[in-house]
Order: sequence, then C-alpha cells, then structure tokens
Amino acid sequence: MSNPTTKFMARPGVQIVLAVMLFLSLTVLIDRYMRGTQLDLTEEGLYTLSPGTEKMLGNLDEPVTLKFYFSRSLAAAYPQLLSYGKRVEDLLRSFVSANPDKVRLSVIDPEPFSEAEDDAVAAGLKGVPLGDGSTLYLGLKATNTTDGEGDIAFFAQDREKFLEYDIVKLIAGLDHTGRKKLALLTTLPMQYGEGGPQAAMQGQSQPYVIYQQLKESYDVQMLQPDFKALPKDTDVLMVVQPPQLSDDQLYQIDQYVLKGGRALVFLDPHSEAANPRATTPNASSLGPLLKAWGVDMPEGKVVGDASLAQRVQMGGYSSDQVKDYVFWLSVIKDFLAQDDVVTGAVSNLNMATSGVLEPIKGATTKFQPLVRTSTASMLYDAKRAVGMPDPDMLLRGMKPSGKSYVLSARVSGPAKTAFPARVAKEGMPQKDPAVASGNINLVVTADTDLFDDRFWVQLQNLLGQRIVVPIAGNGSFILGLVDNMTGSDALIGLRGRGISKRPFEVVERIRQDAETKYLAQEQTLQKRLNETEDRLKNLESQKPGDTSVLSPDQEQEMASFRTQLLETRKQLRAVKHSLRREIEHLGSVLAVINIALVPFLIVIFALVRVQLRRRRRRHQA
Repeated sequence: MSNPTTKFMARPGVQIVLAVMLFLSLTVLIDRYMRGTQLDLTEEGLYTLSPGTEKMLGNLDEPVTLKFYFSRSLAAAYPQLLSYGKRVEDLLRSFVSANPDKVRLSVIDPEPFSEAEDDAVAAGLKGVPLGDGSTLYLGLKATNTTDGEGDIAFFAQDREKFLEYDIVKLIAGLDHTGRKKLALLTTLPMQYGEGGPQAAMQGQSQPYVIYQQLKESYDVQMLQPDFKALPKDTDVLMVVQPPQLSDDQLYQIDQYVLKGGRALVFLDPHSEAANPRATTPNASSLGPLLKAWGVDMPEGKVVGDASLAQRVQMGGYSSDQVKDYVFWLSVIKDFLAQDDVVTGAVSNLNMATSGVLEPIKGATTKFQPLVRTSTASMLYDAKRAVGMPDPDMLLRGMKPSGKSYVLSARVSGPAKTAFPARVAKEGMPQKDPAVASGNINLVVTADTDLFDDRFWVQLQNLLGQRIVVPIAGNGSFILGLVDNMTGSDALIGLRGRGISKRPFEVVERIRQDAETKYLAQEQTLQKRLNETEDRLKNLESQKPGDTSVLSPDQEQEMASFRTQLLETRKQLRAVKHSLRREIEHLGSVLAVINIALVPFLIVIFALVRVQLRRRRRRHQA
C-alpha cells in the first residue's frame, strides 16, 4: 500500500511543478558552474570550435592569459549588445575548455571611474561613449609569458561571423617574432611604377601603392627572373604575372607548395598593367603546375560581364562619352564569398581583362571560389581586349552564357607533383628529399591588373606628399590574403560561422502585413490633416492687415476647422498606436512561445510518456 506522500507525489500536476523547478534549478547551476561545457544545437555550430582551433590551442607552448573587458552592467540597457557580449564570453570559455592548462580567462566589468576601467584604457581598448557620460567596453587583451601581447579593441558586431577567426588570430600572433618573409616573383613594375628603373634613375619613380603597403608590413624579397632557388624560411610565395619560367624554376615552386609552403598566384590572359600599349595579349602561366593543383585557366580567354561592367570615359577627360566596358569589372559584394575571412571584409574589387578558373573534373584538391562574375557574362578571345576595343560593339556582340565564372579561388588538399619522372629519378637526397605528393594551400587569381594603381586608387599630391584615396578594395583583398596565408593552419582553415542573432521572421511578416493594413488609413488621415492645416492658414491670411478681427462666419469656420484638426490628429495617433500595439503584442506572444511554452511542452510530453509506460506495466502485471 502507498502512503499519502507517495500518492501526492504521483499526481501529474505535482510532477509537472517539480519538473519545472528541477529544470530551472539545473539551468542556473549549469550557467554558473558549467559554462565551458556546451551542447551546441545551433544551425551552424556557433559555439563549437573548429578542429583547427582546437589543434592550435592544444599545441600552445606558452600559457596565454585572456582578459575580457565587458561592461555587462551598462550593456543591460542594450539587449542586442548584451546578448553579443555573452556570446563572446561563452566562446572564450570554450577556448579555455579546449586547453585549461594553457588558456586562462578573466572576465572584468569595467565600471565607470573604477580601476578596472583604467586597466581597460591602459590595455588599448576602445569604449563606446554613452549618453550619461559613461563608457561601454567590449574588448579583449591577450598576453603570454614571453612578453607577447595583443588586443581586440572592440568586438564589432559586423565581424560576428568571423569572431572565432579574430580570437585565433590574436592568440596565434602572440608568438610572432620579427616580420614574416614574403618572396615576390613578378614582371610588373611594382618597385618603380610605369616608368620602370629608368624613371627611378631620374628620381621620378612611383612604386605601386600595394607594393609600398606590403613593404611596410612584411620582409619582401624580390625574386629575379633567373632565380635558382626560393629563399629559405619563406612564409609566403607570391607569384604575379611571372616571366617565362624554366622547368627547374617550376620544379622549385612545385616542391615548395607540396611541402606545405603557402602561395598566392596571380596569372592573367592579358595583363594591361604589364604593358598598356601592347599589340598582342600579355599572357602568363605556370606551365603544368595549375593542372597538377586541380585547376584550369582556359588559355587565351578573357571574361566580359555586362552586369559588372565599369563605366569608362571615352576620348579622354574632355569627352562626355561614358560607356559600359565589359572587360573592366567592378565586382560588388554580392559576388564575393561572404563566408571567407578575406573577401568577407571587402566591399568591392576592380579587375581588368581577367581570365577565369575552373576545377578539373576528378581533382583531389578542394576548389573554393572567392570572386565570381554575374551570369550576364561570356568568354571572349583575349585578342579582343588588346588596344582600344569599342565598348558598344562588345556589348552588341555579347551573348551571355548564363554561367557565373570564377575569378579567384582557394585551392587546398592533397595534390601530386607536376614532375613525377623527375621526382622518381632524383630519389631521396639526404638534405632536401623530393616529394611526389602533399597537402597544398594556395589562392589562385586569374587577374594581375588589380595590383595596378589606376584601377583601385586615386593619387593626389598635397605639399609634396602623395595622398592615396582608395576607390576599390583591391589593397584590402591582397593584404588580407597575405595576412591570412602567413597565419597558422587554423587561421587559413577558418570560415565565417554565421551570426547568433535570429530575428522573429514571422513577426517581421506580420509587421509588414499590419503596415499594409493601416497604411491606406494613415495616408487618408494625413491628407485630411494637411488639407485642414492649409484651410486654417488661408483663413488666417484673410485678416485685415491692421486688425486681428474676423467676421462671425469666419470665426465659426475657423473653430470648426480647429476641431476637425484635433480630431484628425487624434485618429492618426490611434492608427499608429494600433499598428505598434499589434506588432508588439504578436512579438511578445511569439517570444513567450519560443522561450517558455516550448520547454514547458517538452516537460509535459516527457511526463505523459512516463505515465503511459507506468500504465502499460500495470496492465502487463
């Protein structure tokens, strides 16, 4: 026989109450003591570290201290910012969980006029000033035991999809000693500008802007056309419109890439930067290397795009003829890979007489497009781009293929050597064994004109100083690629992870329906209001110039108009209030359903299943 307590506890209502209390208690305990332990059920795994990040954290040589400055108390008035700050904190705790012995985290709330706020300022963090004079901080300071330090001054929400990348880059950069080495092989006059060495001898050289920016950040070593070997300890090899290379030189590049060297390759079926006055296409290639990497660039073909065509001025600056030139492309954000850490931060690119890239069928490498054309594009013979083609004739003869062509792509994964016979013949030398295969990591782009200043910057001279005004994101794209490739494997492998903010899509549709419903009524009332105000102004203007007295009829008409004006304003406010109230009510209902009702129904469902099982057992007994 069961006692009264057992009968009481067996009641479904009591069990539901106890289950809800247990659920809430567990939620509080888990949030307090198990924040680093997560069950990530988000669509894109927002709170799950990538394998590359976990590997990087597991291989840390020195302990890393992370100080997360988050003005939680001030952010409470800004729900979206508070939610984002919590996401950053949760992700940082995941970093700690991946290697608690080497990663330490301190979460600090820098209250106004406190020592913690002084520490945040000293750490180089940037706060957001609020209306009451206080400053909100949302930044990170990282240090290690070998005097390495770095910071993220403020976690901007527009970088949310690259949050993990930014933190990994910060930690990986703590061990950075000296500048990274960039080996550059090119026939473009990057060091001197269009005038070449002759202009430099006369003191009139103007190096490419992108070359100067690379020199500021990296140890750039120029490779001569007849180079015998690549420089030792090269971090990144950049090949831009290379000269005709010998088999020995191609073999050097082949082996460098197969042994894990990072490379950025820029080729072109017709480089206008190499020689703007050329009478034949200025093409470049890497012989058999591209195909060995699983990539094909159709020879002698340039792409034209009617949708992305740049507007160019024909006949010089004095002419007013501006036309679409399909060979010069202004690639906007819609055609740049938004999940890539480099192109995701670029708004537009200017490219000229570009070729296209295609993955070879059956290739073992992974081909990830970074830059594409629109579908209003087609391939032309490169000879059509030489000289001064007629833009109108090119447009009239265009027959769009309906295909979006790839202009730049990441290529990674297992690949085989382009020189198998030579590798087999050389055998295994003691010092530097030849390899027949390996995992490669590079970016290939079918255009070199994006380096040329005239396509992406405006240069101005102010008191002898050269002022650079970017008009496209070419510099950000190239520098971003170099920065990305000089990082760890974790950095190169990371992609955008989506965003945590999930708007109520149903509420948004209801809002649009409600606005449509009330729009006509609101417009009618607004029109009546404007007409009433105009009539009042007209009556006011009928007063004699030396008196403010109106006739009785005018006074009565004005009083009527004023009453009508007040009534119309009242109705207009009621319409707007009804719209706002309907939207807020529906939003609140859906929020309750998503946040409270669904978990409650899950608990009830579980209890009902338990009760049904008990009844079955009783019947079976």
